[in-house]
Amino acid sequence: TQDLNRRVDVYFAYLIKEENITKKLDEELDAAKAGEKIKLKNLNFNGGTAVFKSHSYPVLKDLLQTMRSNPNLKIEIQGHICCYTESDDNDVSAKRALAVYNYLIKSGIDKKRLKYKSFGGSQPIYAIPEQTEEEREANRRVEILILEK
Repeated sequence: TQDLNRRVDVYFAYLIKEENITKKLDEELDAAKAGEKIKLKNLNFNGGTAVFKSHSYPVLKDLLQTMRSNPNLKIEIQGHICCYTESDDNDVSAKRALAVYNYLIKSGIDKKRLKYKSFGGSQPIYAIPEQTEEEREANRRVEILILEK
């Protein structure tokens, strides 16, 4: 019957994390000074949302591990959007930064070590309007500002 056609299939993809991703983030943080920013590569969101793309979870885990191994580290999580520089009516960039903030807190990082801030589309990597989906994805990002080490 038609009931069999009305269904949802869920597929899970498991990502294999490379050891050197954490090492690179640790190395970047070791070299960085207070006041410097680090872009979290491959920490991306679905367009118009604060929903992490599946390839973002290893990056979140690496950030968490870096925060755990550097107990004096204090950061500001900075959210950005793509596609337009006008106001971010739904404050998606703040929701993205907050999503990372909440992930770290739920994983045991003290909220006194964390701040988050929204930049909307005011600081794009690629000029708006972006020319490709890759450019839009790069502008939908989170950066980490080192507050204290």
